[in-house]
Amino acid sequence: MDIKFKTLLSILGLFIFCLVACYATGYVQNIEEVYFYYVLGSVAAVILFLRIADGHPLVASRLFLFYVCSVTLYFPIGWLYGSPTYKIVGSLLETNLNEAAEFLHTIPISVYLLQAIFFILGLVTWKYVSRVFLRVGYWRKEKKIVLSVLLPIALSFSIVGNMLVDEEFNETTLVIPVNIIGFYYDLVSAPSQYFSKRQVVLEQAKKPSSWHIRKVAPKYKNYVLVIGESARSDYMNAYGFPLENTPFLSRTKGLLIDGYISAAETTIESLPKTLSLPQQSQNNIVSLAKQAGFQTAWLSNQGMLGFFANEISAYAVRSDYPWFTQRGDFRKSVSMSDRLLLPQMERVLKTDSEGRSRLIVLHLMGSHNDFCKRLDRDAERFVYQTEKLSCYVATIAQTDRLLKDVVKILDGKQESWSLVYFSDHGLKHTGRGAERTMIHGGDTRQSFTVPLVKISSDDTQHKIVKVQRSAFNFLRGFSYWTGIQTDELSVDGYDFFSGEPDLPSGSNNLDKVNRLPDDFIK
Repeated sequence: MDIKFKTLLSILGLFIFCLVACYATGYVQNIEEVYFYYVLGSVAAVILFLRIADGHPLVASRLFLFYVCSVTLYFPIGWLYGSPTYKIVGSLLETNLNEAAEFLHTIPISVYLLQAIFFILGLVTWKYVSRVFLRVGYWRKEKKIVLSVLLPIALSFSIVGNMLVDEEFNETTLVIPVNIIGFYYDLVSAPSQYFSKRQVVLEQAKKPSSWHIRKVAPKYKNYVLVIGESARSDYMNAYGFPLENTPFLSRTKGLLIDGYISAAETTIESLPKTLSLPQQSQNNIVSLAKQAGFQTAWLSNQGMLGFFANEISAYAVRSDYPWFTQRGDFRKSVSMSDRLLLPQMERVLKTDSEGRSRLIVLHLMGSHNDFCKRLDRDAERFVYQTEKLSCYVATIAQTDRLLKDVVKILDGKQESWSLVYFSDHGLKHTGRGAERTMIHGGDTRQSFTVPLVKISSDDTQHKIVKVQRSAFNFLRGFSYWTGIQTDELSVDGYDFFSGEPDLPSGSNNLDKVNRLPDDFIK
């Protein structure tokens, strides 16, 4: 075969690999999204390698091999969740070893297979382009000049294209088109962005609350807020799912909101936006209730990782009775049951509140991945499509059973009470056939559509209200629910639990979510 043809073929292979790497690292997640600037960015990456090879062929070869290996390692995350961002890094850093092992277990085998194919493609490409790199130094001067001219042209066009589709233009936009630069730039900058944002939050969390309370008139003695995890409302029988996995919520007297939209697609983003004022972490539901004179308790089955390790922990330690099943003990090899929170709740209810109302927050593991490991030994089992989805359906039933037992405990106290349950975010489907399961994702409506339930001791009927409600208004709803009026949370006749819908605005994410494609149950 002619040497020129072999060279062209090898360079074409290098271009194809760089373009495929855009998918592997999550910068392009759909085939129809092959924007022209990604093609030009891949051209720029090829030229960059060739320019390095001119005089430094071994350096170019080793750099490309390093690129192949590092992108291969990131492949499962990039394929499923997208390019490196502070959100993804934050989720990883807030995860303990047990959760990390569960994450690896939930990745479909097909993704690992694609990862292996990508790695093999990379090695084959490396083998042939390494030979080309050795010959670049002998190319005619005219060719090298052409490469030097083409590089800035490809870069400029790809940058302009990226600017046209990037809603938040910043310095990252300038380097993403050359994936070999943008990928490592994001890997390095994402942790610093995360730690910077977290530091701001934790500094706020250390400040005293600054609520301006007008009036405190709670209707009930005991308020219980149950925060679920990863529960989609359309997987609940109470919201129309065909299998009877919510016998309690489907029949109990109370109110179900059908149309509640979570504030974000991950816990570390959703709960802060739901439970505290914007940019004021110190002003959250716990500090509000405590400043209003409530006895407060935060009982959690989610890892603590030490005091003030994350924003949610910061809310918890403000309460009078913070309690965690997991205090950063990464050696735990089995998942802990949400039911461990029930004895602690009973203990709080037995304490003398000195005539004050109580706020008890129960933070569940709920339907967190790995679904099958969430199930108690005596959990009801279901058969639905795949093993993992069957387990997911069963986790919903398990949470329903827990809510029933919470209500039973409250009734046994013989004091007035009210309970609100919601999930922090939903999930999206991934995989095919027997591998079909669900993961985090912010690119479908169902990643945000979650249950919102209010049950009180004086309810007389079971009621479902179909209305769009935003989690960004939860604090106002919390104020109305607990009877705490503040200057910061102006109610002005707004009823969070009414049939009047929330409207899309700059202060919520309804417009964004309403434009997302649906991920219906099939």
